[in-house]
Amino acid sequence: MKKSRIKVLICTVSVFLLLIVIAAVYFFQFNAVGYRMTVPYRSAFEEIDDNIYINRSFSGSIEEVNMLIDNAKERVKGFFGDLCCLEDTVIIICDDDFLLSKLGGDHDTRTSYFPVKKHYISVSDEYFNVDILAHELTHAELHTRLSVSAQKKIPTWFDEGIALQNDYREQYSFETWIEQTDNGSHTVALEDMDEASEFYAGTVENRRFRYLNAKHEVSKWLETHKRQGLMELIDKLNNGEAFLNVYNG
Repeated sequence: MKKSRIKVLICTVSVFLLLIVIAAVYFFQFNAVGYRMTVPYRSAFEEIDDNIYINRSFSGSIEEVNMLIDNAKERVKGFFGDLCCLEDTVIIICDDDFLLSKLGGDHDTRTSYFPVKKHYISVSDEYFNVDILAHELTHAELHTRLSVSAQKKIPTWFDEGIALQNDYREQYSFETWIEQTDNGSHTVALEDMDEASEFYAGTVENRRFRYLNAKHEVSKWLETHKRQGLMELIDKLNNGEAFLNVYNG
């Protein structure tokens, strides 16, 4: 009877360990965040500078990669006054379609919270320019300055609106906002852009219009509150205050 129980226990533990292994393999091989987390250990990628990786078959210029990333860093540093995210941010530049499908995005930032909070930026050769790099680095910098709970409090329009302050593409300019909103008479209500499911819904044109409105809203707020106001907002969110109370206060 005792041997039977031991066999059952061994079998149970074995099944449990097998499930853990299967879950780990799935996460690191088929989940975008998990795959990005393991890029530093994958033979398909090489590190060209601290926390900067390219796929080994990358056909572009490494010098250009480093130059554009440095320019983006300077832009974001100028906006915040300092750059705190670099140690905890991995930048992946990739021009391989198969690897991009594994990375799960060609110009976005994803955050892992385990074992520590870390940001993973993925940019393809199609979107490789200083505006997009600065946009994604701004996400990483803002998220680095926010606690995990505070980050969850910010609406998507604010998160994107901040990132767009360092994104100078014409499609998000003030002149474009004037044209597409008929000088502000046709805009998107902020409460309709709070959640990611709302903000990123619809066609490319729908999303770009929300980006445009988010940038304009945050630009207006920053004109009044300046960098100091943004730093105070971040501190208050980290201290547990509600976003709208701080933003509208």
